[in-house]
Amino acid sequence: MEDNKKKSSGSKVFLALLIAILLIVGIAIGVAYVGRDAREAQAAKTTTTKDTRNSINIGDTRTYDEENTDGALTSVEIAQKCKPSVIAVMVYQPNGNKYGEGSGVVMSVDKKAGYSYVVTCAHIVDTANTTLKVQLEDGTQYNANLIGYDNRTDIGVLQVKTTKLEAAEFGDSTVLKVGEPVYAIGNPGGTAFYGSVTSGIISAIDRPTSSNESGYTMECIQHDAAINPGNSGGALINSYGQVIGINSSKIASEEFEGMGFAVPINVAKNVVDDILKSGYVTGRAKLGIRYVPVSENSTYAQIAKQNKLPSGSIVIAAINEDSALTGTKAVAGDIITAVDGEDLEKAGDLLKAVEEGDPGDILTLSIAHVEEDYSITTFTVKATLLEDKGNAEESTTQSESTTRFYFNPFQ
Repeated sequence: MEDNKKKSSGSKVFLALLIAILLIVGIAIGVAYVGRDAREAQAAKTTTTKDTRNSINIGDTRTYDEENTDGALTSVEIAQKCKPSVIAVMVYQPNGNKYGEGSGVVMSVDKKAGYSYVVTCAHIVDTANTTLKVQLEDGTQYNANLIGYDNRTDIGVLQVKTTKLEAAEFGDSTVLKVGEPVYAIGNPGGTAFYGSVTSGIISAIDRPTSSNESGYTMECIQHDAAINPGNSGGALINSYGQVIGINSSKIASEEFEGMGFAVPINVAKNVVDDILKSGYVTGRAKLGIRYVPVSENSTYAQIAKQNKLPSGSIVIAAINEDSALTGTKAVAGDIITAVDGEDLEKAGDLLKAVEEGDPGDILTLSIAHVEEDYSITTFTVKATLLEDKGNAEESTTQSESTTRFYFNPFQ
C-alpha cells in the first residue's frame, strides 16, 4: 500500500513538472507561432517586386597585402565614402510608439522603378504587427516594405519608395585574410549615435556561430571592431571601402570583449537573391518542431539517464500544425532518441540530419514516450521533410543562461 502511494505521488509530481515545463515552453512557442503567421501575412502583403537585378552587386576585390596598399583608403576616406549608404531601420508598433531600431545597408537603387533596396538583419524586422521605416542622418524618414527575411542567416530585405538613397559598394568576402583591417558603421544605441564608425581586424573568417533565435549554426566573420545593440544590419567594410559583411551579433558577457560577428556578404547575396525572387530561401528542409535537449532540463536528464537514452536525445517542445509529425503518435513531451537508426549523440544531430535533407525526404525517428511512472515506451515514426520558408520553427528552445550570442529587437 505504501509503495502504491509513493508511486502515485511520484507520478503526480512528474506530471506536474512535465505540465509546468510544457506550459513554460508553450507560452513562448505560442507567441512565436502567432507572430509567425502574422509575419507571413505581412511579408506576402508587402512584397512588391521579385527582381534579383536589384540585389547585391559584388565588385572586384583585391586581396589585402600589407606590403602593397595601393588603392587602400584611410579611415577618414572610408567614413566619407561609406557612411551615406548605412542608414537606420526603425520599427514601430501600431500605436506609433517606437519598438526598436537597428541599421541597414543600401544595396541598390532602381531609378527607373523609383525604389531603393536595403539589406538588414532578420531579427530587426521579423516582429509581427509592426511597421518599418528607414531614416537618414538628417532625420528624413521613408516607409519601408518588408520583402522577406531569413532567420537562419539573419538576413532581411526592405524596399523603399525613393531613389534618394546611395548604394554601397560591395566586396568579395571570400578573399578576406585574418588580421586585415576592417571598419564597422552603424547606429549603436539607435539614432542618437547615428553613423558611428569603429575599426578593428578580422579575427576569423569562418567562425561557426549559433543563436537562440534560430538554433542554426553558420560560419561568420569574427572581428573586434566595436559593435553594440543598434549596429545589427550595419556594414563591415574592408580597407577599400567595400562592404564585405553585415554585422549581426556579438558575445555579450563580462567575460568576453571585442568579439563581434558578421554575415559574409557572399552568403548574404545568395540569400538576398532568393528572397527577391521567391520571398524566402528555397530548397531547404524542415521538420516543423521546436525542441529542448534533454540535458537542459533536470527531470528529463534524469529520465534519459535511468533509461540509458542517447546523450543527444531531445524533447519535443512543440509540434507545428504543418509539421511532418502532425497526425503521428508523437506528441509534445516525447523524446527523440535516434534518426534513421543512428543514436543522437549530440543535441545538434537531429538538426544536422534535417539540414542535410531535401524537402520530400523521409526520416525515421525513434521516439520514447514517458509514462506516469517514469518508464518509457518506444516507437518509430516516418516523417516527410517539408520546405522551410524561413520561419525558423526547426530550432532549439534555450534558456537565457545558456545563450552565447546577444540578439534582440533593438539590436
